[in-house]
Amino acid sequence: MAKYSHMTSLQSLFKRSQLAIFALTFSICTIIFIVVSTYTMNTYAKQSLNILAEALSERIQPAMVFNDRITIQQILNNYTTQYSIRSIQVLDPSKHEIANSRQVVQSFQNTQSLLDHLFFQQPIQIAIRHNQQYYGSIVVYGSSQSLLDFFFKILIGLCLAIILILFALLWSVRSTYQYLMHSIHPLVSTAREISEFKAYQLRLPHSNIKELQQLNEVFNELLDKIQVSTQKLRAENDVLAHQALHDQLTQLPNRHYFYQTLLASFDQSPKTTSALFFIDNNNFKEINDQYGHLAGDAVLQEMAKRLQNSLRQDDFIARLGGDEFAILIRNITKTEHLTKISENLLKCCEQPLHFDQHQIYFSFSIGIASTEQAHSPEDLITAADSAMYKAKTLQQGWYFSLR
Repeated sequence: MAKYSHMTSLQSLFKRSQLAIFALTFSICTIIFIVVSTYTMNTYAKQSLNILAEALSERIQPAMVFNDRITIQQILNNYTTQYSIRSIQVLDPSKHEIANSRQVVQSFQNTQSLLDHLFFQQPIQIAIRHNQQYYGSIVVYGSSQSLLDFFFKILIGLCLAIILILFALLWSVRSTYQYLMHSIHPLVSTAREISEFKAYQLRLPHSNIKELQQLNEVFNELLDKIQVSTQKLRAENDVLAHQALHDQLTQLPNRHYFYQTLLASFDQSPKTTSALFFIDNNNFKEINDQYGHLAGDAVLQEMAKRLQNSLRQDDFIARLGGDEFAILIRNITKTEHLTKISENLLKCCEQPLHFDQHQIYFSFSIGIASTEQAHSPEDLITAADSAMYKAKTLQQGWYFSLR
């Protein structure tokens, strides 16, 4: 897993992208919400301030008529204490101050002063009249305390919302990641099995995710082509392997294949007694001269066919080249059986070959050598070759080397 340590995981990509989207969306929504809420609260606060100012003017009207300054001051103090009013001034008809009251700011004085300057810079001034007589006016400055409280509540709500949304976001990312991994895991395991075991017959399973299914279809099409190409290549390799180890004319194993098999028989354990038959056509040159090379090829094909049909399934026959053949007889229990095998092989050439309206007679000689008298494959081949040349001088047509 070390080679993947420097790479970014799909889960981390999900987290970063989801967090980025959340931060952007949350920031935009928060800004819009604060702007709209502030505008709404400001409008509401100013309307409320107008109502408070009207109510205040009605309440202090009697005290103004009777010039009861103590009552006026008590009413002002009550209003600045109970309502969002920064300050109240009561002026007489000559614009001289009769009474005033200011709100006591206990905390966040600088913040509240800034908001007061932004939203409540202009006061509300209302004239106090009774029976059409002017007694003075009141000047009311609004306070942003309610806005500040509102902002703090929004801040607390946003913090709680952030925490809840983050938990929901992490749960969503984890659930989505697990679902994707559940969908991707069969694809990865199948692809790994195909890579490790060259199992091109396998196919990626169906996925419920559209994009993954499209990838599966493309990959499966590629596997189809690879499988067809592999099968074709394997068939061509089989053909080439067969051609490399078999004689093209007779389709028997060739000299190279014969030497491989002979060496393997000497290396096998436990060793068993085997016999090597060297076979050479007696009149092949005359057949070629009299009937032509095509007839000679036909004789070799017929000779290979008849010899092969006369052998057991475990016996091995090969064409060494020209008109020479070799037969490896395995699991010999009695050497006397070699005589019967030789005579049976010689009988297969008693009938002539019918070729191009000609009857072509052919015969061959057999030289036999046993592995009991040979210390190596070379010794066995030399003994069988010598026995074959000896057999050509004998009327029986075969000779068993006993050296």
